[in-house]
Amino acid sequence: EGALTEVHSMLNRMVELANQSANGTYQDEDRANLQSEITQLKDEINRIADGTNFNGISLLDGSLSAKGGATTVTIGGNASSYKSAGIKGVYEASVAHGQNNVAFKAGDTFEYTVALEDGTTHNVKLTAEKDSSGKVNRLVGSSGQVYTMTTAAGGAAGAATTAEIDAAILGELNKTSLAKDYNITMANGKATFTALNEGTDTPAIKAIDAEWNVGGTRGKTDMGVAVTTPPLDAGREIDAASIKLYTGNNYEDAVFTINGHKFVMVTNLDDATNLPKDDGSGAMNATSGLGSDVTILVADSVTKNGLKKADKNFQQNIDKIAEVTGLKVTDAVADAGTDKVAAGSGIRLSKGEASGGLVLQIGDTSDDFNKLRVSVKDMHAKAMGIADIDVSTQNGAAAAVDKIKAAINYVSTTRGDLGAIQNRLEHTINNLSVTTENMTAAESRIRDVDMAEEMMAYTKNNILVQASQAMLAQANQLPQGVLQLLQ
Repeated sequence: EGALTEVHSMLNRMVELANQSANGTYQDEDRANLQSEITQLKDEINRIADGTNFNGISLLDGSLSAKGGATTVTIGGNASSYKSAGIKGVYEASVAHGQNNVAFKAGDTFEYTVALEDGTTHNVKLTAEKDSSGKVNRLVGSSGQVYTMTTAAGGAAGAATTAEIDAAILGELNKTSLAKDYNITMANGKATFTALNEGTDTPAIKAIDAEWNVGGTRGKTDMGVAVTTPPLDAGREIDAASIKLYTGNNYEDAVFTINGHKFVMVTNLDDATNLPKDDGSGAMNATSGLGSDVTILVADSVTKNGLKKADKNFQQNIDKIAEVTGLKVTDAVADAGTDKVAAGSGIRLSKGEASGGLVLQIGDTSDDFNKLRVSVKDMHAKAMGIADIDVSTQNGAAAAVDKIKAAINYVSTTRGDLGAIQNRLEHTINNLSVTTENMTAAESRIRDVDMAEEMMAYTKNNILVQASQAMLAQANQLPQGVLQLLQ
């Protein structure tokens, strides 16, 4: 706390110096002198970060920050990418209904096919049939289940509402083995498959197709599969986020934020002319606490307007990611062909359970709830984003003000976290004190009970001994009395 207080004070001084330098009344020589003091303050901040320790444990150099595990998440390539992280995913596929009712004649069919990454497929089929009166009023599933639909008079074509078709498809899908691995829902033509088991080898869904033959007209819809993963979390070093992937004819790009900087990788390269920093769909947040390398892959074969591997904007993004995170960032090529993304191409970042930090044992068992993980962020100037500030120019000084204020918030957050932990530990100590007092009182009562029981046993044994001695004395006196009578 004392070290962070001094860092806070130095940052406040740096804000003051930056504001002075941003003032137009100063000359370049004055600003150079101000920059000299800021340089010294940054060096002192780094010295404090390196030198602050307790019992030989460094506290502010970043070694106590939570880090992600070794599990990886791959963004891009195919809909099964989520599986590599062993986390639950949600698949969605939509069929566009052109009208509220679909007219069926006897023998018309509607098929729904779900293809998995392991090569297996699950096919369900609905067939329109007449009842005994000749009316087309039901859909019969491939399982034999009968589903009713709106009827028309005189054996004319029946009209099934989209809700009736959805219910029939859902009923058939839930009769397949897919229901063992996925929670399936259907609404407005959209089927949603939510993985039930986390971290298993359940094959991922590759594609979903719908095919119909209605009134002699055949049609087929190849639906792109959207995959949504839940938030990633690896201690306090990773912000909550989500990832969205699209395959088929939909676009696919991924936006991720590292240390407050946004980046996007476009993998559908047909329309990509550069690599912007703040658009696209989906998001992934991470920080240097991941402690892992970042690899970005792009397709090598692109259209004339596509993004080239040697694109200046692309290289600038890679350099910027490396600068922000301090991680090794590399680019690689996936020979994906024109307007196609190869499996496995994408962005790879670590994800896993929180590790690192200082673990405090706050209970009498080895259970996780009796362990408190304390994570302290890196307090070096680079980690706070002020390593490159320069107030030797008026524009640089103006830009430095925002960076220094962000660093102040960074330190304030850390101090707030430590204060919260300290307050929690005070309550923990009070609770442990009560527990100790109760255990001491209980032990005392047990000892009192044991002592009373032992005294009772001791008294009983004394009485028995004394009675035995009296009986023995009387027994010894009887022969002597007889001898006296004989005399």
